[in-house]
Amino acid sequence: MSHTTTIRAVSIRDISALQSAVSELQAEGIQCELVQNQKPRLYYKDQHSVCPYVLKLKNSRYDVGFDLQKDGSLVPITDEFGGDVAKQIGAKRGLKNGDDRSLHAIGNLMQKYAKNAAINQAMSQGYFVESCEVDNEMNVHLTLGGM
Repeated sequence: MSHTTTIRAVSIRDISALQSAVSELQAEGIQCELVQNQKPRLYYKDQHSVCPYVLKLKNSRYDVGFDLQKDGSLVPITDEFGGDVAKQIGAKRGLKNGDDRSLHAIGNLMQKYAKNAAINQAMSQGYFVESCEVDNEMNVHLTLGGM
């Protein structure tokens, strides 16, 4: 029985935003590194092939790989066994009824990615970020200016 999950609810299209998200995790003290063309560590050693990008998590038995899709996007793949990944990069709020457990396990990373992707998109359209706040429910609020 595999513990490996492909999280298709997430589509990574902005590598710069992913790199920025990883930098923010590192600034929070999470020992991680985004590497290219490696196999993610999963429960079974030969369970998965090389991924274009892998988030190596030093204090976890497992990593997060990013598999290339036909449309050019990347989707996360990870091993949920023991909650190792979730302890490192999981959502900062508790799991709520109706939440996708797999997505919750990488929620902090995905929240940072989404924020940075939105900022990059806004900047490419001539806007700038006036403020960025996270509320008690861990929702990100961006205020944009410009144009």
